[in-house]
Amino acid sequence: MYPVKKIMLNRFVFLMMVLSHQLLSQQNNTLFFMHSVPQSNFLNPAIQNECKLFIGLPVISSIHVNIANSGFTLGQLLEKQANDSFRIDADFVAKKLAPRNFLSTEIHTTVLAVGLRRDPYYYTFTINEKNNAILFYPRDMVLFGLEGNTQFEGQWLSFNGTGLLFNHYREFALGISKNIDRYKTVGIRAKLLFGKLNIETSRMNVRMFTEQNTFDLLFDINARANASFPYSIETDGYNYNPVLRYDAPVIKYIFNRRNPGIAFDAGFIYKYTDDITLSGSILDLGFIYYGSNLTNYSLRGEYLYTGPLGDTIFSESYLRDLFNSVNATMDEKLTYNSYLHFLSPTLLLGATLRKSPRLSFNALIFNKFYKMKYQNGITLSALSKPLKNMETSLSWSYMNRSVLNLGFGFAYGKTPVQFYLVSDNILAPLVPMHVKNINLRFGFNIHLGCYKKEKIDECGCSWIQRALEKEEMKSKIRKKM
Repeated sequence: MYPVKKIMLNRFVFLMMVLSHQLLSQQNNTLFFMHSVPQSNFLNPAIQNECKLFIGLPVISSIHVNIANSGFTLGQLLEKQANDSFRIDADFVAKKLAPRNFLSTEIHTTVLAVGLRRDPYYYTFTINEKNNAILFYPRDMVLFGLEGNTQFEGQWLSFNGTGLLFNHYREFALGISKNIDRYKTVGIRAKLLFGKLNIETSRMNVRMFTEQNTFDLLFDINARANASFPYSIETDGYNYNPVLRYDAPVIKYIFNRRNPGIAFDAGFIYKYTDDITLSGSILDLGFIYYGSNLTNYSLRGEYLYTGPLGDTIFSESYLRDLFNSVNATMDEKLTYNSYLHFLSPTLLLGATLRKSPRLSFNALIFNKFYKMKYQNGITLSALSKPLKNMETSLSWSYMNRSVLNLGFGFAYGKTPVQFYLVSDNILAPLVPMHVKNINLRFGFNIHLGCYKKEKIDECGCSWIQRALEKEEMKSKIRKKM
């Protein structure tokens, strides 16, 4: 037996909260501790499934949706009037919006997933389609959009930190996990990536000055954007127009292999004492090399905007004329070169405190690293196994500058079929005007070769105990020989 170190639950929770001092965002934190669901391996490659064979059916094994806004809820932005109409509450934006904010979406689907156990090893292979988008926006830009520039007469406004990223790619992942001993399990996953669509601002330094009396706008711009997209920008030396450069059938788009990439995940599970288990992982360390359907556009200099160019309606033709006017008076550069897109790594650190064989308390710190912003969050959860083939979890998260995040996880069935549903915010459909995050993952799994007598421990990883028993049996046989 390893030494037992007692720890009070309140000290455990306090420690986890102290470690996370700036809390913003997360995704799928509730799933991290639900080891009976094979998809928890997506968040920590060290996690092993109890059964000898796991099969995730195409699409229906895992569908993940996440929408988050760190800036405001609809209820905060829209102020209800006496006649039941709504108006935008600009005062809230001025007082409550953070200097830099983001709006993000994730839509992930699993095309195929397989897990195979050969004690003490566990092998996984998955194919995932991932669509990630995020918009970074500063408070000053929102204020300018809502109230105009009158209040900023004679002042510089900074729009630095504004950014856009959209990335669609396919991921082929091969993972392996190994039980080192009864205390430690480690895992690693290598991923081959193929980019499909990408648009990103690699640099966006923009300032705006409102001239006194005239209220003309002076822009100071140093920006660059890259894209791998069917539409591109072309110029004849005077005018810039979007054109369709890549009109391929859907089947060719789906199997496009001209944008390869690689990435790695790594994770661990460490049984610190009989009642305390520590775990963690780092995900998406890698990049995609975009080499097809390219556009690189950069802009540097100053531009004085004095008003509509002969047309008071913001039509498509007006915006095109404005864009050409900007390029004509500034230092612009248009190229079609390949570029590297770096993924946004995620760091997860968790701890589990067992209160009984069927009840545990968990804490998880979530960290995500974008080029333009560092996001993190914390989740506290209770995991229960009320029935042999049922696992439930109730969680609370502080994320996106909001405490209104109540999560729930449910998994039922062992062999041959398991259904699961996990959300980090079940309040979203109940109070949609007051939440900043919508999160859901669900699906069906097939399990074969499961053990009839389950041995439940504090981390849900009873395979560690079984692997140890096998090693002890082999050791006894060798001694007899």
